[in-house]
Amino acid sequence: MLGVFEGFGVIAVVILTGFALGRAGVLGPYAQKVLAGIVFYLATPTLLFTMISTTDLTFIFSSQLIATGGSAVLCAVALFVLTRWLRGRTTGEAMFSAWAVSYVNIGNLGIPIAIYVLGDIAYVAPVLLFQLLLLAPVGMAVLDTLRQGKIDHWWSPIWTIARNPIVIGAVAGIVVSGTGFTVPPVLFDPLSMMGDMAVPGALLAFGLSFKDGWKLPLKGTRSQLTIITGTKLIIQPVLAWVIGGPILGWTGNDLLAIVVTSALPTAQNVYIYAMRYRQSETLMRDSVFITTMLSVPAILLCSVLLG
Repeated sequence: MLGVFEGFGVIAVVILTGFALGRAGVLGPYAQKVLAGIVFYLATPTLLFTMISTTDLTFIFSSQLIATGGSAVLCAVALFVLTRWLRGRTTGEAMFSAWAVSYVNIGNLGIPIAIYVLGDIAYVAPVLLFQLLLLAPVGMAVLDTLRQGKIDHWWSPIWTIARNPIVIGAVAGIVVSGTGFTVPPVLFDPLSMMGDMAVPGALLAFGLSFKDGWKLPLKGTRSQLTIITGTKLIIQPVLAWVIGGPILGWTGNDLLAIVVTSALPTAQNVYIYAMRYRQSETLMRDSVFITTMLSVPAILLCSVLLG
C-alpha cells in the first residue's frame, strides 16, 4: 500500500509547486505554454528514445501488452463513438475523451507504484511504449488532420505521424534497440538529461493551470466527466482483468500488474496535448484532476483483491 500513497505524494508535491509558482507570477504569463512546448517537442521525445533504446524489445511486446493495450483500445473506441455520434460532440472532443480513458499516468505515477506495489519497474515500459507508439500517433494524426481542414494526399496522415517529435523519438529508440547499436555517452547522457525534464515539466504545467483556482466543472461537461471517470477507473480495469486473467491465463503479480496499470488515472500528457492542439483543455484538466483523486481508492482496492 505504501507505493500507492508514495506515488501520489510525489506528483502532488510537484503539482503544488507549479501552482505556487503560478500564483506568485514569477514565471510570467506564458510559462505554462512554454513548459508544455518543452515537454512536447523536446523532453518527451528524448525520454522515449533513451528508455526504448535500452529496453529489450521482446519484453516490450509481450502478451501482457494484449491485456493492457486491448482494454485501453476497447475503451478508447467506445468513448470516441459515444462522444462523437451518440452525444453529438466534435471529433476533437471525441478524440480527447478517448485519450482520457486509455492514456494512463504510467510515466510518473506508474513508476513508484511499480517499484513499491508490484516490485518491478519493468512493468512500466510496455504500457508506456504502447501509449506513445500507438495511442499518441493515431490521436495526433486525427487532430492534425482536423486542424489542417482536409487531406491533400493519401499519404498526408502518414507524413503527419512521421514528423511528430514524439513518434520520431520512439522510432529512433526502437531502431537503436533492435540493431544493438550503442549510443556514445557524449550523445546519450545529454539526451537522458533532457528526457528527465518530461515528467516534472508536465506536472509543473498542470499545476500552473490551477493558478486561478479550480471551480466545479460546468454543467455541459459534468456528464462527459462522469462517463470518462467511470470508464477509466471501473470499466478499463475490469476489462484488463478479464483479458489478462480468464482469457490469457495470467495470475499472481503479473495479473495484478495488468489491472493496476489499467486503473491508473488519466495522464498529464493528455492535458499537455490539449494545450498543444487548443482543444478540450478544461475537460482534460478536470479529467486528470478527478481521475487522479479517485484512483487512490481504485488502486488500493485492486491491490487488496488481487494482492
